[in-house]
Amino acid sequence: MNQDGFVKEWIEEGFIAMESPNDPKPSIKIVNGAVTELDGKPVSEFDLIDHFIARYGINLNRAEEVMAMDSIKLANMLCDPNVKRSEIVPLTTAMTPAKIVEVVSHMNVVEMMMAMQKMRARRTPSQQAHVTNVKDNPVQIAADAAEGAWRGFDEQETTVAVARYAPFNAIALLVGSQVGRPGVLTQCSLEEATELKLLKLGMLGHTWS
Repeated sequence: MNQDGFVKEWIEEGFIAMESPNDPKPSIKIVNGAVTELDGKPVSEFDLIDHFIARYGINLNRAEEVMAMDSIKLANMLCDPNVKRSEIVPLTTAMTPAKIVEVVSHMNVVEMMMAMQKMRARRTPSQQAHVTNVKDNPVQIAADAAEGAWRGFDEQETTVAVARYAPFNAIALLVGSQVGRPGVLTQCSLEEATELKLLKLGMLGHTWS
């Protein structure tokens, strides 16, 4: 059994979920169509992720306008069902990471879910299933994955009780799902864990959920 522990916020070590005093303040500077400062960090201090966000992640045409907008107003627009998604996308795509954090910090959990439901539009609505069993039996995983695919689940993931069984679980999930219906996306939880570890290193981040 995993034993959960509860600790008080430890700001100095980064153990705080929201509104840390060490969080960067929202800001952006654009010179000749290029970002020279992002959330208080000059371009000379950018890491790989900062460079990617500055080049491809922000609509620079409206960035300064949106950065000057009231964050509470933006938060209200995000979770208000009367405000169309088409009105919000040009604003959210012009925010810096720190501005997004500031906007979201004004929401409670329910408002965050409302905003997520509106903003995370999918071309084709779909469902994900988790396929697992107590004994990590790959035959059962394959059979359940095949049935899940046949019943319409387009994405399937398996979790692992014993880490060394991960390859068997992953192969069983892949084979079973493709037998049920070709084209189903699959993932083992250890794959995702590795991707997240690489993401933290600033090297690579490509995951779906």
